[in-house]
Amino acid sequence: MRNLFIFSALLIPLSGAAAQPDCANISTSQQVDVCAKHAKESADAKLNSSYKDLIKRVGSQYQADANLHDEFMKKLKESQRAWLKLRDTNCALEAFEVEVGQPAYVTTVNNCVARMSLDRSVYLDKTLPDL
Repeated sequence: MRNLFIFSALLIPLSGAAAQPDCANISTSQQVDVCAKHAKESADAKLNSSYKDLIKRVGSQYQADANLHDEFMKKLKESQRAWLKLRDTNCALEAFEVEVGQPAYVTTVNNCVARMSLDRSVYLDKTLPDL
């Protein structure tokens, strides 16, 4: 039983390391693909966080006026939906010359989504700054 515990304890750090690819030392195209996917996922998480933080700022800064709050939220949702459509169409355009479904296509789209999502996060973070 003790050996099972020690073995399990040794596996925990390995599973965490596998989740974070080493993107500083890329030597294969498969690593490029994995790192592009990881960059996209990280950027999407940052974008979601920035969006949620902005919603909190809206709630705080417009708590005295429900109408302004609702109007701002409506505009924010419209803006975010339009931006997502722009991002997705821009990234498909960026990958246009690569055959759809090929790893290079997916990697190109993932890199584009990551770059644009991080830019959008910066924009959202600067929108309606804390007073």
